[in-house]
Amino acid sequence: MQVQANNTTLYAEDTGSGLPIVFVHGMCGDASIWSDQVDRLGSRYRCISYDRRGHTRSQRTADIEESVQLHADDLAGLIEAMSVERCLIVSSSGGARISVDLIRRYPHLVAGAVLSEPPIPNLAPQQFATLFEELPPLVKSAAQTGGPAAAVSAFFTFVCPGLWSSLDDAGKSRYRANAEMLFADLSMPRYHIGEADLAQICVPTLVIAGSTSHPALNAGAHNLAAQLANARLVELDCGHVTYAERPAEFAHLVDTFA
Repeated sequence: MQVQANNTTLYAEDTGSGLPIVFVHGMCGDASIWSDQVDRLGSRYRCISYDRRGHTRSQRTADIEESVQLHADDLAGLIEAMSVERCLIVSSSGGARISVDLIRRYPHLVAGAVLSEPPIPNLAPQQFATLFEELPPLVKSAAQTGGPAAAVSAFFTFVCPGLWSSLDDAGKSRYRANAEMLFADLSMPRYHIGEADLAQICVPTLVIAGSTSHPALNAGAHNLAAQLANARLVELDCGHVTYAERPAEFAHLVDTFA
């Protein structure tokens, strides 16, 4: 279905009944990346997944600067437009970063949040400084030699090797088709949230980390959980994309938390 939200049109899928869960995807993804989780949880919950602005079936507004706050406003608009009262947010990576901003500015919309390794640099500044030294040159070099699709492959091979190695060519092509949003995401203003803002967030939160993820992403998740007033941390034995690398454990954590 097409949903009008925050002056844009977002593609969304809505299945099941019960407590509503809204899934928020990360870099270059779309609603389809949550299909396994929806299959596991859809018999007990109303599951809503969507393509974020500029991804796959959702339009991008060229004259508006991309930012975490813009995508959080989109998410809030989607929740309101679909009359989803007091939902559970389940999110990964860049989607989890958006969800942090949502629960900071729109806590009345949310009953709880599952945040899997949101990349927020100020939560682990030293480790993210190393990541920013390593990652951009790889992506730039790949783009120069192989074009946008190669840049996507370079990004995911570095940040999400567990996910990327498990996908077939069709699965990888779906991410590569959103290459424009890779560059938009990497060039947006870095999201910063201070300790005072984090301390004021009271939404019940489950933070998930991957034990073999990049140190910046793992440390950021641990520090986020430590600074939130009502959070619990769980670390899974996997890399960055916890819902794909440990799908049964991830779904169990969501179900128990819900």
